[in-house]
Amino acid sequence: MDSIDKFLDVIKRLRDPQTGCPWDKVQTHKSIRGHLAEECAELLETIDLDDSAHMREELGDILMHIALHAQMEAEKGNFTFDDVVREITEKLIRRHPHVFGQAHAEDSDDVLKIWVDVKKKEKADKGQTVSDNIFDNIPPALSALRLGREVAKKLPESAKKLGYSLAENSGDPSAKAGAEIFRAVEKCIASGQEPEGALRDFLLCARKAYEKERSER
Repeated sequence: MDSIDKFLDVIKRLRDPQTGCPWDKVQTHKSIRGHLAEECAELLETIDLDDSAHMREELGDILMHIALHAQMEAEKGNFTFDDVVREITEKLIRRHPHVFGQAHAEDSDDVLKIWVDVKKKEKADKGQTVSDNIFDNIPPALSALRLGREVAKKLPESAKKLGYSLAENSGDPSAKAGAEIFRAVEKCIASGQEPEGALRDFLLCARKAYEKERSER
């Protein structure tokens, strides 16, 4: 039995209604949402700290959650872990015709155009329509910085100016502060930086400075 088969067998046994773990076998998709969020946060910390050993461990924890969710659906007869792997493999091939097909891409901008076109075709093939409202096409559960990045990239300049004006004239100090943060997000994008990552990088510098000061006391 290879490592993946053994891993999936462990997950299945943990969920066994009779002989499984009393905790694991009663969990649901919703009951472990918070745990998944925590594991993702812990993985991000290992990336910030460039800690390969702990990164390997946290990647395993996230893989466990993926397998648990897939096992829950397998128990309902909906899909399996293999189905998840098959679907993402097919999607990666389909969305990279410049690697696996005849399309050509010189740079990241070309890749993005290809990705958008392929995604539109996917929706059309499913009979779905693509909304022209940019906010309909951005997951609302994104972190505020990540959401701001997506909005900043897609929002027309006229709407940005009006948004700034509405915030600054609203009398709401929170909205005014948010406008300043959004300006910082726009600066990050203009300089080729990812806002969420940029803030995390600064916080890492702040952590190092704090710990250095503590060690010198």
